[in-house]
This record gives sequence, C-alpha cells and structure tokens, in this order.
Amino acid sequence: MPDSEDLLSLQKEIDGLRETLKQVGYQNQMMLNWVNGAVVTVDREGLVNSANEAALRALGWDLEEFIGLHMHDKIHHSQDNGSEYPWEFCPIFAAIEDGSSHHVDGDVFWNKKGTSFSADYIVCPTRNENNEITGAVLTFRNLTDVRIEEAKRIHSMKLESIGELSAGIAHEINTPIQFIGNNISFLQDCFDDLLTLLQAYEKLKKTVETNADLHDIIKEIDEAADEADIEYLKEEGPRAFEQTRHGVDRVTKLVLGLKGFARSGEGDAKCSADVNTIIRNTLTVCKNAYKFVAELETDLGELPSVSLYAGDIGQVLVNLVVNAAHAIEGHREPNGPLGKIYIRSYHQGDSVYISVKDTGGGIPENLKERIFDPFFTTKEVGKGSGQGLAISRTIIHERHNGELSLKSVIGEGTTFTIRLHCSANSST
Repeated sequence: MPDSEDLLSLQKEIDGLRETLKQVGYQNQMMLNWVNGAVVTVDREGLVNSANEAALRALGWDLEEFIGLHMHDKIHHSQDNGSEYPWEFCPIFAAIEDGSSHHVDGDVFWNKKGTSFSADYIVCPTRNENNEITGAVLTFRNLTDVRIEEAKRIHSMKLESIGELSAGIAHEINTPIQFIGNNISFLQDCFDDLLTLLQAYEKLKKTVETNADLHDIIKEIDEAADEADIEYLKEEGPRAFEQTRHGVDRVTKLVLGLKGFARSGEGDAKCSADVNTIIRNTLTVCKNAYKFVAELETDLGELPSVSLYAGDIGQVLVNLVVNAAHAIEGHREPNGPLGKIYIRSYHQGDSVYISVKDTGGGIPENLKERIFDPFFTTKEVGKGSGQGLAISRTIIHERHNGELSLKSVIGEGTTFTIRLHCSANSST
C-alpha cells in the first residue's frame, strides 16, 4: 500500500497534468479564436461546442445560439441540387465513428439564412487524454467569398492597367494629332499665299485679254511668287500632306486597336477567338509602355481558334509586356542601346503558346518561386502593386485550365510562356 509521501507525489503529478490540460485547452481556445480559417468543433453526437469568429461570420450564427445545434443538420444537410445529405454519409460522422480524417473540395454548406455557398474543408477527430474520440474539428473555407474576392482583385488590376495604359494612349494620340494640327496651320497659310498668287494670275489673264501694259502685272506676280515661296511649297507641301496622312493612319490604327481590345472584354463567356489578333491589339494599346526602352520583334505563327476569355488574355499580355519593359528599363544603362522584347505565338500538339521574352536583368533563382505570389514585387515603390503576375497566373491556370511559366537567366533576361488548350472541352 503506497505511503502518504507516495500519495502526495502522485497528487502533485495529477495536479500538474490537470494544469497542463488546462493550458492546452486555453491554447487550443486561443488558436481557435485567432486562426484565419473558419473552425467549428463538435462532440460525439455532432453537436456544436465551439466556433471561432470566422466560422460564425461565414455561417451567419451568433455563438450563443449556435452552441448545441447539430452541425450537419444546420450547415450540411443538403446537396447543391437540394437533395438530402444523410448524416451517416457525412465526413464529420465518419471522423467521429472511426477516427478518420477527411479533406473535401467544393462541397456545399448552408448558412443561417438558408443560402448555400461552396466550401472546401478538413475534418479531423478530437481525442481525450485516454485517446478516446470525443468529437471532431472542422476547418473550412468559403470558396464563394474567395472567388468574389479574386474577381475583385482581377477587376482592380484591370482598372490599374487601364490607368497606366491611358497615359500611354493619350501620348500616342497626342503626338500625331499635334503634327496634324501644325501641318493644317501650315497648309492653311500656304493656301492663302496661293490664293494671292492666283488672284495675280487672274489679273494677268484679263490684262492679256485687253492687251494692256503687262509690266505692273508681272511685277505683282513676282511679288506674290516671292511671298508664296513656290520652291519651298513644292518641297514641303507634299511632305506635309504625307505626314498628315501618316498621322491620321496612326490614330486610326490606335483607335481600331482600342476598339478591338475593348470588345475583347465584352461579356463573361468564353468564345472562339484569334489569339494573334488579341496580341496585335494589345501591342497597339500598350506601345507607349515599351517604345522608349525596347525594340519589339514579333513572330506570330498560324494558329487555330481558341475558346477563351479574350479580354482576360489581353489583360495578361498587357501585364507581361509592361513587366518586360520595366525589366529592361531597370537593367539598361542610361542613354544605352534599346533592349529587345520578343513576342512569339505558335501551335504545338493540342495547345497554343504565347511567349514574351525580354532582355532585362533576369530573376534571381531564390525569387522565382515567389514571383507569382500575391503582392510580391521586385519593382521599386510606386512601380507595381505585386498583383499582376498573381492574377495573370489565376486567369491562365484557373479561368483557362492552361499554364503560365517562366524561364530566366541572370544578366540575359526572362521569358514568360502561356499555354492554352485548343479544345473547347478544356474550359473549366
């Protein structure tokens, strides 16, 4: 029989274990409250015994009214088509019954108002100090909210890019319009001088007809011809007309490119599109982003039509071209030679590829894995938001079931490659 000293030691050990359990419980509660994901715990009957703020917000319940409710009956009772989801088929039930853990993607949860939302979740059994199953813990994510936020991010990036492009487009339009205006003023002055000369010729004609003295008329013609500077007009007139026509052509091309770029974003449904046309329209509207730092070379192959969101693909290309220009600008010596941007499209197997290559400084090896992370940027403050490549990757991978990859060599440059499936059956 243990003596009093042994009993005292055992009691201290028990008290210590109780305190440890108390601390673990407190820590678990803190983790439950502070974890970013939505977390709900249930007992062996599937009744809610705790939930953090993220879960309560997603499900629309107050903690006091949520505690004690049957988890499955309240948030997991039906399929997305409205048919019943039996409790015995629920992963939460399985976790409680046999101690298994489950990861489920794209299931349907229901909030207090009876509205459903798409969710993915992990459910694991909870155990006591005797390793007995006491219930389960469910961590879930509201995919509907995630998709809404992603759509907002994409929209935000589009607005950001539109703002950046607007300055370049204004410059592109302003330059030809300026010399068109100058040429029109010049031609108007020329026309006034020619009218004076024509009036003198008209007087000469009348004088000849009446056989009057020609001396004064010849003198007047000479003065008008000197004022008009006929030789200068013969040289500069055709040049002004040609320059004006060229300026009008540039504005027309830019406007057509803008119209094509804008139309490519209409609607929210995939449609069969000419990838090369999207590339050309994109390069037209973002020309001012690269023309002062790089020469552009294109090699556009013969491509089949691809079912895609044309506006989104144009947005990705704008981002890649602007990034290429920024990379070259950061690597180029002041007043040094222009860099190069190479745009290539080609068809291989069941895929269409678009590559954007620059002669910038390249991306360090330790940053390649992070380059597509949201809000990560290697650009100086004010040069980029860090969202462009992350959203571009989302557009290509999730919206088009394609791939956006990169290859980079320090000191030589970077190539981003888009792969799109030709088949319409590849849509997500």
